[in-house]
Amino acid sequence: MGYRHKAKRINVRFEEPHDYAGFEAVLRGKSLAGFLDLQGIGEVDKSSLGEQLREMSYSLISWNLEDEITGEPVPVTPEAVMGQDQDLMIALAAAWMDGLLGAIKGPLETTSTDGQPSPAASIPMEPLSESLAS
Repeated sequence: MGYRHKAKRINVRFEEPHDYAGFEAVLRGKSLAGFLDLQGIGEVDKSSLGEQLREMSYSLISWNLEDEITGEPVPVTPEAVMGQDQDLMIALAAAWMDGLLGAIKGPLETTSTDGQPSPAASIPMEPLSESLAS
């Protein structure tokens, strides 16, 4: 008996206090080749914002977006995505990209001994106004 891998689904849900709280969408994951292309390290460089937005529009499965005037559901099509508010669609694309990266960005186990402690905690910081006054 073999392993059957279920295709990845990315559920995006904006919560309070986000500007788009209440907006939800479900998107498809990508193949490894598609993911590498979105990162700009595959066979086709799709790392530009425009390409990422296009790929996100093709990966959209569902959303709860309604027309601002009529209250009718907005269709789940690439054309409908391109007709929406740019800030909302960029926020959705960013959340989708974060979802694609989710398995990679996860925290290291506490037993990990690889790497050195971050120097950021030991770098002294002072407010800009104090440094300008001296």
